Amino acid sequence: MKPTEHPFEQTYSIRSYEPRTDGRVSIASICNYMQDIASVHADSLGFGYEALQQSGHFWILARLHVMMDRLPGYSEKATLKTWPSANERLVAMRDFLINDQEKRIGHATSSWVAMNLETHRPDRPEEVLNGRHIPERERALIFPTKAITRLKEANHTTDLKARRADIDINGHVNNVRYVEFCMEAVPHSWTQSNRCMGIDIQFRTESFAGDEYSAGCTESEQDNGMDTFLHSLTRVSDNKEIVRMRSWWKRS
Repeated sequence: MKPTEHPFEQTYSIRSYEPRTDGRVSIASICNYMQDIASVHADSLGFGYEALQQSGHFWILARLHVMMDRLPGYSEKATLKTWPSANERLVAMRDFLINDQEKRIGHATSSWVAMNLETHRPDRPEEVLNGRHIPERERALIFPTKAITRLKEANHTTDLKARRADIDINGHVNNVRYVEFCMEAVPHSWTQSNRCMGIDIQFRTESFAGDEYSAGCTESEQDNGMDTFLHSLTRVSDNKEIVRMRSWWKRS
């Protein structure tokens, strides 16, 4: 195994603009750190953005599951470790550990698809990586279900519109923006006294600047002693489900 294939580590300082009114960063900030370190590590391994562009592909995040024991606050540091953990059919798996300056505070897993620019369909990761084998490694977290339960009826809804500022390098709405969009439907009265400690989000189709959405959520059953919500984000123009998500909450 090459040295760069060992877990890659990077430390992030919590900036003054990141904490919420409770003094802690949101789960979306953690997702931003994971998106960044995944990109940096993929570049160092030779299958980052530019390498995939040359082969006519780009990475699409298919699903992300994050669970935090605590969320860091202003002036703290969060150290992330990440590694490719497996290739499973059409998806490449990547796992994460999140630590503060004393101990582990969270873990995550994700699945990625190598999308073909011409066919707009996924190609097998091993084909895109020129047959390169990604070794099976210890998993940081496992997806709790094969698929996230679809929200059939929302108790809380809000309308949103994607801005040009929400677009990523591939010209699509950035993955982390969808987490934030889903959270907009959660009642303010709930977020004032509860803190989101985990998400499981499944990305179902792309969207673009100017797209209008309906975000919805409904309280679901408790899990591991935490309250949960089911979320949906639907594009108004064609009623397509953009993402579906489950979130876990603790009293703040």
